Order: sequence, then structure tokens, then C-alpha cells
Amino acid sequence: MDQDAQRRRRRAEWHIVLGAIALIGVGWVGWKIVKVVTAPSTEEAMRLSLAELNVSELSTAYTLHPDTCAITKLFWKWSVACEDVPIYLYRDLRRCDPGPPRTCRTVPSDYQVCVSYYWEIDLYGKPSNPIGDRGRYASVGDKCRLNRSLASEREEMAKRGIAPNLVEVR
Repeated sequence: MDQDAQRRRRRAEWHIVLGAIALIGVGWVGWKIVKVVTAPSTEEAMRLSLAELNVSELSTAYTLHPDTCAITKLFWKWSVACEDVPIYLYRDLRRCDPGPPRTCRTVPSDYQVCVSYYWEIDLYGKPSNPIGDRGRYASVGDKCRLNRSLASEREEMAKRGIAPNLVEVR
């Protein structure tokens, strides 16, 4: 084989490789476009991600007060920040002594816990931690900046048929 034939063969091989790479890239872009077009609405994505996170106090807070969370739509994901969520309003804390006999008593009402939650939602409605740590969300405890009372929240929960989450502490 002469040198010209070898060069033409190599050039043809590179064209095949570059064509395959271009085809894969076009396929990926097409798939992303289809996913963006068929993605759930912001509300549906939030509902799906809350169901998967399975943090009942956060779900209750969002149900009662959708403004609890700031949701930002990016091109192919959402970014969520739920800051200073007063989770103690949505749970009944009880301290239990294993006994015998087993006894439980309610934790005093001045016990306050507020948490900020952060996560991202993909085009399937699945949550993921934005910092890449293990788990599906990042959270941090913080001071409570509260504008709701326990009585008003419990009243609203009762109207909607939502029971507080029962949590036992030792």
C-alpha cells in the first residue's frame, strides 16, 4: 500500500470516529430536549420530590404554606430552599421511658426546632443533595424566625385532615 492510500484510509477512519461522536452528541441533546419538554410542572416536581424525601414535617409545612420553600427552575433541574422551617409545629414530641411499665409524656411546648432544607430536583422529580453529600437533601438547624403559632398551625392541620408526626425521644 502506498502512502496516499494509507492517508486516505486513516482519514476515512477518523471521519467514521468523528461521525459516531457527533451522532452520540446529537442523540444526547435530542434526549435532553425531549426531557425538558416533557418534564413535570414545578408544582408536580416539588410534590414528587417531597414524597421521595419522606420528611413529613417538611411536607406538612409546604402543604400549609407553599411559600415556605423557594423553588428556582433552571434549564434541566429545579433548586429548592426551604429555610427556617419550624418542624416542631408539625410533630408531637414525646419522651418515653421503656419501663416497665412503658410510660410517655409530652415534651414541653417551648421546645423549638427549626431546620433549613436544600436540594435539587431532576427532570424525573427525584431529589438530590446540591452539595453532593450523601442523602437526598442538605439540612442545617437554625434559629427560629417564627410568624406562626402552634395553635393556628394545629387548627389548620385539623381542617385539612393532617395529623402531626409522632416522634419519640429518649
